[in-house]
Amino acid sequence: MKSLAPALFLASACLAIAADKPLAIVHAVFSTSEDGPPEASDEDYFPGETIHFSCQAEGFRKADKPKDVGKQDVSLKFQIEVRDKNGALLKPVQEGKIETTVTPEDKNWMPKLRETISVPPLADTGEYAVLVKLSDELASTNIEKSAVFHVKARDVAASDTLIVRNFRFLRTEDDEKPLPVAAYRPGDSVWARFDMTGYKLGDKNQVDIEYGLTVLREDGSVAYTEPQAANQKTQTFYPQRYQPGVLNLNLAKDQPLGKYTIVLAVRDNLSKQTYETRETFSVE
Repeated sequence: MKSLAPALFLASACLAIAADKPLAIVHAVFSTSEDGPPEASDEDYFPGETIHFSCQAEGFRKADKPKDVGKQDVSLKFQIEVRDKNGALLKPVQEGKIETTVTPEDKNWMPKLRETISVPPLADTGEYAVLVKLSDELASTNIEKSAVFHVKARDVAASDTLIVRNFRFLRTEDDEKPLPVAAYRPGDSVWARFDMTGYKLGDKNQVDIEYGLTVLREDGSVAYTEPQAANQKTQTFYPQRYQPGVLNLNLAKDQPLGKYTIVLAVRDNLSKQTYETRETFSVE
């Protein structure tokens, strides 16, 4: 009677088939549409823009299915992290699994990993990174690879204490360029924008700042005051390093001519810091 042991041994030995190549993450691509054409490596992205990232895996192990001749199992786990230039996460880490069965017709198949990235509206300029971590469960191997993209944003210098930066007078609410000379006429609307930074972040990146303003005439008397013009209390996943502010004054048609000073007072309710700046405009 012939022994079946050698045959059983050979069958079990071919259950897991090693790949021809080592486990690798390849074809990393950034595009402006899902599965769209790749962007140039030096492409600049802007706050508020959506980026589509994808990559593929190769060199993973395939395991034969004893009861399904020709079919093989694939088992991969992955993580995708997106971080800014300071290492802060833009969004929660994506975790996923790829567990599927392939056939001989799928011999060139490579799974694709995807991530949709929304650049934060208050992102900083700099290099941002996508880190992909891949694990082959059948081969007990791991690999990771990073890909870099560049964000072009407004520059707001950092500060360790509360401060107002980039104060600029504007002709209209939507103007991009500041007035070279802050001069208005009676009946005009005075617009100004500025950035507040150096405040404390609370739990879960909470921000709680407010600002008020007083307008002084040339002799120092008060022409207008609004102690609490705005309160900005937000909580976001991505830590917002600065907050934009805006103010608007409607001048009377018979507004007296002369120079006026805006006293802008900012308060951080979490750290109890205060900051005051004075900005001058004229009515001509």
